[in-house]
Parts: sequence; C-alpha cells; structure tokens
Amino acid sequence: MHFGGLHVFAGLFYLLLSMLLVCGYLLIPCLLLPILQRLVVLVKRDKRTDDYPWPMLWFLTPAKRQTFLALIGMIVLFMGSIYGYQRLTWMGSDNANFKAKEYYVAGLPLAGTRLILARFIHPDNPLMQPLTTLQWLIYNQGIKQLPENDGEIGIWADLWFNYPYILRMYQPYGTSDTEPSFNMRKLLDRIWFSMEAMSARPFADKKMEHRHYLLNFPRSAFYYALNDGYYNDRLIGAAYYLHQDSEFVERERQLYEWTARLRQRWITAGMYEKIKKKHPKIEAERQLVALNTLQTVLEAPIYTGQYSCDSPYIPLYVEARREFVDESSPNHVMKALRRRQKSQAETLYSIGICGSATASFHKYILKKYCGVEVLGNRQPLGLTHPVAIEREIKDEVTYLFRRELKLLEKK
Repeated sequence: MHFGGLHVFAGLFYLLLSMLLVCGYLLIPCLLLPILQRLVVLVKRDKRTDDYPWPMLWFLTPAKRQTFLALIGMIVLFMGSIYGYQRLTWMGSDNANFKAKEYYVAGLPLAGTRLILARFIHPDNPLMQPLTTLQWLIYNQGIKQLPENDGEIGIWADLWFNYPYILRMYQPYGTSDTEPSFNMRKLLDRIWFSMEAMSARPFADKKMEHRHYLLNFPRSAFYYALNDGYYNDRLIGAAYYLHQDSEFVERERQLYEWTARLRQRWITAGMYEKIKKKHPKIEAERQLVALNTLQTVLEAPIYTGQYSCDSPYIPLYVEARREFVDESSPNHVMKALRRRQKSQAETLYSIGICGSATASFHKYILKKYCGVEVLGNRQPLGLTHPVAIEREIKDEVTYLFRRELKLLEKK
C-alpha cells in the first residue's frame, strides 16, 4: 500500500472531522429531546414528575451512557471501516495520484454517509448542508494534488456532488417549469464538467477510469439529457428556443459523440457483452441519451434552413432507434431490462419512443421528406386501432410542430 507523504495526516484530520460532524448529528436530537419535554411541561403542568423531563445531558447519565457511547462507537467503526477498505482499494500498486488519493479515501466515508441520507433527505435540505460543506472542503484540498489535465477530477465531482441528486432523480430546490431555475443550471454545469473531464482527459489511474467512468457515465448523461431544458428560462416550450442556440446544439452533438465513444470503449475493454446481460440499464440509458441528442442535432438545422436528407446523422438516428426498439438487433437491451426491472424499462421506453412527441415528429418528417422509415411508434392513451393511432399521431405532430413543418415546407 502506498502513502501520500504528509498528506496522509491531512486525510486523517478530515476523516476525524467527518466523524465528529456525523456524531454531532446524533448529539443534536439528544439535546433537543429534554428541551421538547420542557415545552410539554409548560403546556401540561400536571405531567411533571421527578423523572420528567429528563436532565439536559440525560444521555451521559449512568443508565444511558453506555448506549450513547455504543452508538458513537458504531459511527466511528462504520466510517473507519469504509476508510480502511478504500485505502486498500485505491492506494495499491495499480493506482496513481497517491497524494490526492489521501484526500479521496478520507472523503469517501463522508460521501457514503451523505448518500445514505440522500435516499431519505433531499441534498438541498438544510440538515445536509454542514456535511456538504465539509465535503467541498475536502474536495478543494484534494484536487490541488491532482495533475492539471487528469480525468479523475470528474470522478470526484460526480460521486460526491452530482450522484446525491441523480440517485433519486432529485431536482434542486427552486427548480420551476415556468421561471428560470438557476440552481438546476448550476447542477447541470457541474454534471457537464464531470462528463467532459471523464470523456476528454486521460486517466493516470486506470482502475478509477474502469470502475467509475466506464460504468457511471450513462447515469450522469441520462440525468443531464432529461433536464437540460432548464437551460431555457422557461422549461415549457424550451426545445424551440434551445434548438436555435448554437452553443446548446454543439453540446448535444458533443454528448452524442461521448456516448458513442463510450460503447466503443466497452467493446475494446471486453465489457460490452457483460454489460448487456448483467447491467442492461446502463446500456439502455446510454442508448436513450444517444436518441435524445441525435434528435436535437437533426432538428436544429430546420431553423437555419439547412435541413438535409443527406445529413450523416440520419443513418445514425435510424440505427439508434432500431437498437432501442428491435429485439432482433444485437445491441437491443430493453428486453433484458424488462425481465430485471420492468417498471424502469417501461419508463425509459416511454421517454424515448412511445411517450415522446419529438420521436413521432422525426419519424414523420423522415418518412415524408426523406423517404426514410424508422422503427418505434408513439402510443396515444386510449387508442388501440392502428388507423386511429396513426391519425392521432399525425394530428399531434402537425399541431405541436407546425412552425417546424412550415419551415420545412418553405425549403
């Protein structure tokens, strides 16, 4: 096991600070309980007895002290065990950036505690802020020890500050469908920073790249693609404006390139078949991001009068729809995902195809103007007859995308 010089003591200091802070969360309700009891006494004075309310430091009385110390010991043991295991994992001969890793392994127990709490408490909840503030302190000290152009910084930001939101698809406080959502934009920018660092920078620590970037990138890309409409001041109708923003469209094109390159990395590493069989959700999310970004890239030229049936992105989109829909495709994973997580599979399929008016729009214009067939059909609620479904989809497309269709007719 390697040691990062004097930085090991800095890491231990932050570990101790994390333990003290988490133990403080246990101490606060212990101090609040007798205060609440005294408030009850003020309201119902007849309930006051020699044993009620409890003393302010009731948890240090002989009867309670052992239980309280046992709980403190469990917190210390839990966080200490995580620290020890992570040192064995990330400070070996096959790792790199050891000075920075001292901070990384010291921050992982706190990050793990925050993730557990994030399953029940929103990351923006004031109760979480002391923990998050300390996590930022460890992060800012640790990344100073990373090489300037190393992709590992994206891993740190993703695991410590993005994943608590992605875990339960939380939206930051203040997110609105009708007003500017500055906190959501800040989160999206941080996710973009992480994705860009992981995708465009080299990794000195190949284990870090393999375990985190190759497996975790699709979940970040999926969250980003699902929420990037908040870059517009008003989510409702955001696509019309964002698809005319060249910077936004270039980001979408870049995100598609990253998702396509990721699958090639899986194939090169011999991981792709295993991912399709054992972790189909990872590939399903990657495919859904590819569909979403390709639709943006194909739609943007409509507004500049440059839409062309010769676009190199059209065959890519046709193939992406085939992989997502057609069970005979060698890259189809939705069937495997339905066997494992049916509800999540149906949700992803609805977002990508059967619940997406945008997907219907591209299917419609590619057939009408380019003579290109794409697979997958929208499923309007309450309709089962094919003719009725086709008529409903056409009416929906011609109404929702009347401005885009008018521009295409002019061309």
